[in-house]
Amino acid sequence: MDFETVTRFKDAVSIDDSNLYLLSSNKSILGNPTYWHKFIIENVHDLQRNQILKILFELIQPFDLIPLCYTENKKGAFFFARICRQAIEKLCSDKLTVHNPFDENKPFKFKIILKYTSTDIIKVDLSENVMKVLQNRFKSHILCLTNFSEDPNLIEFVHLSQPRLLAFVLNVAKNLKPKSIKLCNNDIKTLDALKILPAHSIVSLDLRHNLIRDLAELKYLDHFNITELWLEGNPLCELYDEYSYVQQVIEHCPKMEKLDGFLLRQNGVPSFRRNFLCNISAYGVVDEFLECYFPTYDSKNLGKLERFYHKNALFSLTSEFFQKQLSSETSHLKSYQLYSRNLLNMSNSNSRNLFVGSSAIMKLFSDLPHSEHDPYSFTVDVLYYSTTCAIVVVTGVFREVPHVERILGFNRYFVLERRDEAFLVANEQLHVFNALTSQQMTAFKKCNSLQEARNPVQQNQMVNTFAIITNLTKDCAKMFLEECHYNLKHAMLLFIDLYQNDKIPSEGFKNVV
Repeated sequence: MDFETVTRFKDAVSIDDSNLYLLSSNKSILGNPTYWHKFIIENVHDLQRNQILKILFELIQPFDLIPLCYTENKKGAFFFARICRQAIEKLCSDKLTVHNPFDENKPFKFKIILKYTSTDIIKVDLSENVMKVLQNRFKSHILCLTNFSEDPNLIEFVHLSQPRLLAFVLNVAKNLKPKSIKLCNNDIKTLDALKILPAHSIVSLDLRHNLIRDLAELKYLDHFNITELWLEGNPLCELYDEYSYVQQVIEHCPKMEKLDGFLLRQNGVPSFRRNFLCNISAYGVVDEFLECYFPTYDSKNLGKLERFYHKNALFSLTSEFFQKQLSSETSHLKSYQLYSRNLLNMSNSNSRNLFVGSSAIMKLFSDLPHSEHDPYSFTVDVLYYSTTCAIVVVTGVFREVPHVERILGFNRYFVLERRDEAFLVANEQLHVFNALTSQQMTAFKKCNSLQEARNPVQQNQMVNTFAIITNLTKDCAKMFLEECHYNLKHAMLLFIDLYQNDKIPSEGFKNVV
């Protein structure tokens, strides 16, 4: 027997806008999970099932309603549902009337028949149909549930904005053992249903273009090992600044490597975030340049750094000191003012400080204080990109070593030109200033957690990273880190000291410059 042929119970209770008072005297029926209730809709006109039910869901949210056997007839349409007391009460509080956004003069009118039949007579199992749909959407450990309710192979309206339906679908999906799930465009507001999945089972989750408003929802991801997450297009993206956004995501997903398509770290090593790409094709070029440039700059390995510059490159430096900042008492810019260029005062000899050629630029860099940049502070804008040229602006903070209390801000404008297979710096402008209070408050908060390696895997990753930064052989890099008990900061300071005093044997480097 099915819904279309079943006979209505004799003691069923019909409720419309004229007898809403009957609801209060039938609480026991509403609370009984074995009863099916029939929902009758008037004024459906030519609207499709999914259109009408989405409008209904918007009204009753956050309460659950799972409509089954939606059927159209001459008078309108009807469907059946159970375990929906709160949804029924919400409908009745609105006098069984639902606003019709397609025609404001013709709202949807509902009539509900409580206790139409029971689960003893009508048994429904969506599992088989849902599993077939999931199998068609599953490939290479990736389960795509994007726009799930619109799948033409679904018999019922399975809208994943309903937490119970999302939990049901994910429970069925457990048998497929997905490692990556895409949940885009499903109007999802809460992630509570994800807790039904086994711990550590999911490493990648795509939640783009849903209705998640609070990063607190990420608490339901704590038991996974998420390394890649997409949240773009959710209301929460407008409520957090970039730093807070990344920090809170990492708190819930400490193994996160890629957020909204951008690398945060790779193999435990911090990467660089960017705010604006004028051309998506610039992603790979800019990513590769920044991943290599700043660690090399901080290493003071000028031979390696010079390879980033065209032999006829131009460089200029400016500086500015801001009063009434947290950094105002501890920072000074004397080392930078000495080389600062001031076009407004051409009588000043410093105004002529335009450095021409990569050799002259490296000589300047050798005279500037040694620095350590905070990659988590970086914002990157690509103002122009073509296959032969790019203009990149990087903003962030750095500190002087060993004077780590001096937090400075910077803007670097790179004009990159392609030479053979690589982009080289043809023109660079560096602007240095004492960090603003907002920058100082968040500077180097995350980098400290990456300075020590506590297990063999982390130690090996740190050896590889240290070797890349310093151009040391892997064996020599390992010796430095072992000497400093795998504290990256201490090892770097030791390397700088020995390198500046020419105490590192040439065989310790991979390539002697």
